[in-house]
Amino acid sequence: MSGARRSFAGVDCAVAQAIEQMGDPWILLILRCQFQGIKRFDDFQGHLQISTSVLTDRLRRLVQTGLLRKEQDQQDKRGTVYLLTEKGMDFYPVMIALHQWSERWEAREDGPRLELLDKQSGEPVRDVRVLSQDYRELSARDVLALVDDQSGEMMQDIQERLKRRRGDAARF
Repeated sequence: MSGARRSFAGVDCAVAQAIEQMGDPWILLILRCQFQGIKRFDDFQGHLQISTSVLTDRLRRLVQTGLLRKEQDQQDKRGTVYLLTEKGMDFYPVMIALHQWSERWEAREDGPRLELLDKQSGEPVRDVRVLSQDYRELSARDVLALVDDQSGEMMQDIQERLKRRRGDAARF
């Protein structure tokens, strides 16, 4: 991808806000490294082969948005480490869903790139799914997305367009 990316900072939509914070490929790769245990600047840089200025900027953004926190390295008092916050940890299911989606649709012929196992049982991790309150698996066709009066213009526009076309509420 090239060119300037549109800012979604003022858009009242949960997905647009997530893109605003997470929509940069380096952000996602840095978080992937975090979930795999990488915490130090030089380890991020060496693994990702990312420039110092880009890595500095992305780590700063991750700290500013509350996904990471910066602390003094307990093993090397001269250094710092980056640690996931609660907000950052909450992104883990999204990361796993991205991984599983890619393994399904962009799979390698020689097998999975990575196997995710439950540390306690050693069993493979189940696919991330959307579940109903009674644990039925739901697809996009099973979910009704309703906006309220406080929803932003973007969401209300979607709702209105779909109502005009189908005469009912948005069904994705």
